[in-house]
Amino acid sequence: MKIIYEDLQEVIIDHQKFLQGEPGGKKADLEEYDLYGRDMANANLKGANLKGTNLKRSILWDANLEGADLENAAFKHAILQGTNFKNANMRGAGLKGVNLIGADLRGTDLTGADLESAILDGAVFDKSTKWPNGFDPLAAGAIEFKD
Repeated sequence: MKIIYEDLQEVIIDHQKFLQGEPGGKKADLEEYDLYGRDMANANLKGANLKGTNLKRSILWDANLEGADLENAAFKHAILQGTNFKNANMRGAGLKGVNLIGADLRGTDLTGADLESAILDGAVFDKSTKWPNGFDPLAAGAIEFKD
């Protein structure tokens, strides 16, 4: 499902109100939407539903997606530099060729995700981060955060 720019901005604003407990707030539900190439840099979508969403070539640098449901979302060639994915569900996500430089992946579930050619330099993870079978985050440039 496609969404026009103005409607997407309204969803983000309503989600911000939801997070702050303000009247008129509504949790963002963008499940299976087509957000191809959208600029959502610095957006706060903490805890949002983006399951199965097309985020290919989107710009989400420094966005807050902490605790978001991104299962099976498609991020191919997206810019995710500095994005907060802490405790997000990214099982089965398509992350081929994405820029995850400096992203926060602590507690993120990346089971079954496609990380081919992904750039993880300086991305932070911890012992609770779940990686695809056989994936070596340290070899990919990620940094383990230790308490």
